Amino acid sequence: MIVMDKSAIDQYLEGLKTQLLNKDNWKQIVLSRNWARLAPNEAGVYVLRRGEQSLYVGETGNLRGRMLDLLDSRQHSVRRTLGARLYGDQEGFVKATPSRKFPPQFEQLMNEYITSNLMVAYVVVPLGRKELEELVDKSMGDSEHWLNKRSKRKVFGKAGQESSLLK
Repeated sequence: MIVMDKSAIDQYLEGLKTQLLNKDNWKQIVLSRNWARLAPNEAGVYVLRRGEQSLYVGETGNLRGRMLDLLDSRQHSVRRTLGARLYGDQEGFVKATPSRKFPPQFEQLMNEYITSNLMVAYVVVPLGRKELEELVDKSMGDSEHWLNKRSKRKVFGKAGQESSLLK
Protein backbone atom coordinates (compact mmCIF):
# COMPACT_ATOMS: atom_id res chain seq x y z
CA MET A 1 0.00 0.00 0.00
CA ILE A 2 1.22 3.47 -0.92
CA VAL A 3 0.79 6.11 1.77
CA MET A 4 1.05 9.81 0.95
CA ASP A 5 1.44 12.56 3.52
CA LYS A 6 -0.26 15.95 3.11
CA SER A 7 2.82 17.44 1.45
CA ALA A 8 2.88 14.68 -1.19
CA ILE A 9 -0.86 15.04 -1.82
CA ASP A 10 -0.53 18.82 -2.18
CA GLN A 11 2.36 18.37 -4.60
CA TYR A 12 0.34 15.82 -6.64
CA LEU A 13 -2.64 18.20 -6.85
CA GLU A 14 -0.51 21.24 -7.72
CA GLY A 15 1.13 19.23 -10.51
CA LEU A 16 -2.27 18.30 -11.93
CA LYS A 17 -3.44 21.92 -11.65
CA THR A 18 -0.35 23.13 -13.52
CA GLN A 19 -0.96 20.54 -16.24
CA LEU A 20 -4.66 21.46 -16.45
CA LEU A 21 -4.10 25.21 -16.76
CA ASN A 22 -1.04 24.99 -19.02
CA LYS A 23 -1.44 27.33 -22.01
CA ASP A 24 -0.86 24.43 -24.41
CA ASN A 25 -3.75 22.43 -22.92
CA TRP A 26 -6.55 24.77 -24.07
CA LYS A 27 -8.73 23.61 -26.96
CA GLN A 28 -11.29 25.48 -29.01
CA ILE A 29 -14.76 24.03 -28.48
CA VAL A 30 -16.26 22.72 -31.71
CA LEU A 31 -19.56 21.30 -30.36
CA SER A 32 -19.75 18.18 -32.48
CA ARG A 33 -19.87 14.54 -31.50
CA ASN A 34 -16.60 13.96 -33.35
CA TRP A 35 -14.93 16.76 -31.36
CA ALA A 36 -16.28 15.46 -28.05
CA ARG A 37 -15.04 11.95 -28.84
CA LEU A 38 -11.47 13.28 -28.90
CA ALA A 39 -11.66 13.73 -25.12
CA PRO A 40 -10.39 10.82 -23.03
CA ASN A 41 -12.95 8.26 -21.96
CA GLU A 42 -11.64 8.65 -18.41
CA ALA A 43 -12.31 10.54 -15.20
CA GLY A 44 -10.92 14.04 -14.91
CA VAL A 45 -11.28 17.75 -14.28
CA TYR A 46 -12.02 20.44 -16.87
CA VAL A 47 -12.07 24.23 -17.02
CA LEU A 48 -13.99 26.50 -19.39
CA ARG A 49 -12.77 29.99 -20.18
CA ARG A 50 -13.48 33.00 -22.38
CA GLY A 51 -10.35 34.82 -23.41
CA GLU A 52 -8.09 34.77 -20.39
CA GLN A 53 -10.99 34.62 -17.91
CA SER A 54 -11.76 31.19 -16.46
CA LEU A 55 -15.50 30.67 -16.04
CA TYR A 56 -16.08 27.20 -14.68
CA VAL A 57 -14.30 24.19 -13.25
CA GLY A 58 -15.93 20.78 -13.10
CA GLU A 59 -15.02 17.24 -12.27
CA THR A 60 -16.46 14.22 -14.01
CA GLY A 61 -16.24 10.48 -14.09
CA ASN A 62 -15.96 10.62 -17.88
CA LEU A 63 -14.42 13.57 -19.75
CA ARG A 64 -15.71 12.40 -23.13
CA GLY A 65 -19.25 12.13 -21.82
CA ARG A 66 -19.05 15.55 -20.22
CA MET A 67 -17.82 17.14 -23.46
CA LEU A 68 -20.80 15.50 -25.19
CA ASP A 69 -23.02 17.11 -22.52
CA LEU A 70 -21.88 20.55 -23.71
CA LEU A 71 -23.88 19.89 -26.90
CA ASP A 72 -27.22 19.87 -25.06
CA SER A 73 -28.67 22.55 -22.76
CA ARG A 74 -30.53 19.88 -20.80
CA GLN A 75 -27.25 18.23 -19.87
CA HIS A 76 -24.98 21.04 -18.72
CA SER A 77 -25.76 23.86 -16.29
CA VAL A 78 -23.18 26.15 -17.91
CA ARG A 79 -25.20 26.23 -21.13
CA ARG A 80 -28.38 26.96 -19.20
CA THR A 81 -26.79 29.68 -17.08
CA LEU A 82 -25.04 31.40 -19.98
CA GLY A 83 -28.12 31.15 -22.19
CA ALA A 84 -30.35 32.74 -19.57
CA ARG A 85 -27.84 35.54 -18.98
CA LEU A 86 -27.18 36.23 -22.65
CA TYR A 87 -30.68 35.86 -24.12
CA GLY A 88 -33.11 35.93 -21.19
CA ASP A 89 -34.59 39.29 -22.15
CA GLN A 90 -35.19 38.42 -25.81
CA GLU A 91 -38.65 37.74 -27.17
CA GLY A 92 -39.43 34.04 -27.45
CA PHE A 93 -36.83 32.99 -24.92
CA VAL A 94 -37.80 30.09 -22.68
CA LYS A 95 -35.44 29.03 -19.93
CA ALA A 96 -33.84 25.61 -20.43
CA THR A 97 -34.11 23.01 -17.68
CA PRO A 98 -32.71 19.50 -17.21
CA SER A 99 -35.82 18.27 -19.07
CA ARG A 100 -36.25 21.03 -21.70
CA LYS A 101 -33.86 22.68 -24.16
CA PHE A 102 -33.97 26.33 -25.13
CA PRO A 103 -36.15 27.05 -28.17
CA PRO A 104 -34.23 26.08 -31.35
CA GLN A 105 -33.15 29.62 -32.26
CA PHE A 106 -31.61 30.08 -28.80
CA GLU A 107 -29.93 26.66 -28.92
CA GLN A 108 -28.31 27.85 -32.17
CA LEU A 109 -27.27 31.15 -30.61
CA MET A 110 -25.73 29.25 -27.67
CA ASN A 111 -23.82 26.96 -30.03
CA GLU A 112 -22.46 29.99 -31.88
CA TYR A 113 -21.54 31.76 -28.65
CA ILE A 114 -19.76 28.73 -27.20
CA THR A 115 -17.80 27.90 -30.35
CA SER A 116 -16.84 31.54 -30.92
CA ASN A 117 -15.95 32.47 -27.36
CA LEU A 118 -15.19 29.54 -25.08
CA MET A 119 -12.23 27.19 -24.76
CA VAL A 120 -11.80 24.09 -22.63
CA ALA A 121 -8.86 22.41 -20.92
CA TYR A 122 -9.02 19.05 -19.22
CA VAL A 123 -6.75 16.60 -17.49
CA VAL A 124 -7.23 12.93 -16.64
CA VAL A 125 -7.34 12.54 -12.86
CA PRO A 126 -7.42 8.93 -11.69
CA LEU A 127 -7.58 9.92 -8.03
CA GLY A 128 -8.51 13.21 -6.35
CA ARG A 129 -10.89 14.82 -8.88
CA LYS A 130 -12.97 16.62 -6.29
CA GLU A 131 -9.86 17.84 -4.48
CA LEU A 132 -8.38 19.19 -7.71
CA GLU A 133 -11.68 20.85 -8.64
CA GLU A 134 -11.76 22.58 -5.25
CA LEU A 135 -8.10 23.63 -5.54
CA VAL A 136 -8.71 25.22 -8.95
CA ASP A 137 -11.94 26.80 -7.70
CA LYS A 138 -10.16 28.40 -4.74
CA SER A 139 -7.34 29.67 -6.94
CA MET A 140 -9.79 31.50 -9.21
CA GLY A 141 -11.04 33.72 -6.40
CA ASP A 142 -14.44 35.38 -6.29
CA SER A 143 -14.61 36.75 -9.82
CA GLU A 144 -18.06 37.98 -10.82
CA HIS A 145 -17.66 35.81 -13.92
CA TRP A 146 -16.92 32.54 -12.15
CA LEU A 147 -19.60 29.91 -12.86
CA ASN A 148 -18.41 27.44 -10.28
CA LYS A 149 -20.99 25.27 -8.61
CA ARG A 150 -21.04 27.36 -5.45
CA SER A 151 -21.69 30.69 -7.19
CA LYS A 152 -23.11 29.97 -10.65
CA ARG A 153 -26.53 31.38 -9.82
CA LYS A 154 -25.22 34.87 -9.09
CA VAL A 155 -22.88 35.28 -12.06
CA PHE A 156 -23.23 37.88 -14.82
CA GLY A 157 -25.76 40.04 -12.96
CA LYS A 158 -29.43 40.07 -13.89
CA ALA A 159 -30.82 38.22 -16.90
CA GLY A 160 -30.25 40.19 -20.04
CA GLN A 161 -27.52 42.38 -18.57
CA GLU A 162 -24.19 41.49 -20.12
CA SER A 163 -21.07 41.80 -18.07
CA SER A 164 -17.88 43.02 -19.67
CA LEU A 165 -16.94 39.37 -20.14
CA LEU A 166 -19.82 38.74 -22.52
CA LYS A 167 -19.26 41.78 -24.71
